[in-house]
Amino acid sequence: MDLLRDALRVAAHGKLSVFLFHKVPPCADPLLSGDLSEAQFARLLDFIKETFAVLPLGDAVQHLQADTLPPLSAALTFDDGYPEWRHGAARILEEKSLPATFFITTGQFSGHPMWNERLAQIVRACTGPVLDTTAVRLPPLAIQTANDKAAAMKQLEFHFKYLPPVVRDDFLEQLEAQSGVSAASVPAMSVDDLIAISNRGFEIGAHTLEHPILGLCDVDRARDEIGQTREVLEGIIKRPVTSFAYPNGHPGVDFSAHHIRMVKQAGYRYAVTTQWGVADHKTSSYQIPRFTPWGPSRTSMTLQLMRNFYSRPEHLKELD
Repeated sequence: MDLLRDALRVAAHGKLSVFLFHKVPPCADPLLSGDLSEAQFARLLDFIKETFAVLPLGDAVQHLQADTLPPLSAALTFDDGYPEWRHGAARILEEKSLPATFFITTGQFSGHPMWNERLAQIVRACTGPVLDTTAVRLPPLAIQTANDKAAAMKQLEFHFKYLPPVVRDDFLEQLEAQSGVSAASVPAMSVDDLIAISNRGFEIGAHTLEHPILGLCDVDRARDEIGQTREVLEGIIKRPVTSFAYPNGHPGVDFSAHHIRMVKQAGYRYAVTTQWGVADHKTSSYQIPRFTPWGPSRTSMTLQLMRNFYSRPEHLKELD
């Protein structure tokens, strides 16, 4: 293990690792196998804290630009916005004295919950052996067992992710009507949750209004999604919002150089993707890659980090 740590230190020289998390529920959710439970998250944070110098993302970006990163620098980020964060992830971070940035989708503050959370409610509400999804252009999905429901959720997320926003919302309403549930009953982050996290010293960043794939939006919709969410957040937390996370976050697939220019024009100082890899002083502040080591053992996480250090993230040529 010492040899692995030494190799990690060599590979990390002058590079920034930015880690990405999402919901962090109190207990593992069989329907959402990709999310860490609070206990798993706490163990991962212990590993990160022992291995890295964890910086606020804004400070890390400044060091990147000046080529003055401390050895083994890292930053922690969270996407979307969940009520569990206030008493879960944020509390655990606070207990371990670790900074983090929370990128928020703001539509939920005006009655538009995250579309994937609406899907999860639909799947959980179904009691029959099959979910009829022919109306949304999918074959019927088995949902008889927990494994069936997890597989159905994965297939639905994949299908819905790349639908144009208007079509996606129409399909969601059809499934909600069929399942007897309402978007209004989906648990969502509240304004009080957001203010509480901000007041505890965590950075708040923007993640659009309703989490569409920007490449599927027309120019006006994309500009509104990028710019208006900043205005909403600043109006709530009464602090500047200077960072942005691209929904889904794959360069050239989910967003283009035109969207990067919109982010700059909206007044953000830096932005993050979901492209694996690390950043160095040559990396654009508007295309910072992110990664999450999934473990389960410390040796496995170290090897995953090593691989990430040698990943070559795609970077779009930016427009003037």
